[in-house]
Amino acid sequence: KSPAPEKLKLVSGSCYLPHPAKEATGGEDGHFICVDEQAIGVADGVGGWADHGVDAGLYAKELMSKSMSAIKDEPEGAIDPSRVLEKAFTGTKARGSSTACIITLKEQV
Repeated sequence: KSPAPEKLKLVSGSCYLPHPAKEATGGEDGHFICVDEQAIGVADGVGGWADHGVDAGLYAKELMSKSMSAIKDEPEGAIDPSRVLEKAFTGTKARGSSTACIITLKEQV
């Protein structure tokens, strides 16, 4: 008899290492780790906004914060990263833009 398959588990961690010239503002990136839902996300703020007096880091951080909140509203075990990101985008009030990626680990049945 073969052993029962182990349940998948996402183990992750992070830290910010902003460019030395951007340390005062905390950099231009944002991220989240949602342990309960086994999801992570990262946003890379567009630095060109600085030419217009906009802190792209505020946008990236708010986008990821809103993403974390949107994940908690998703049906259990049925997280749709594109739906989460769309909901976060529509709720983000900061000016700016970013690239973004959200991934989630779910069981294959």
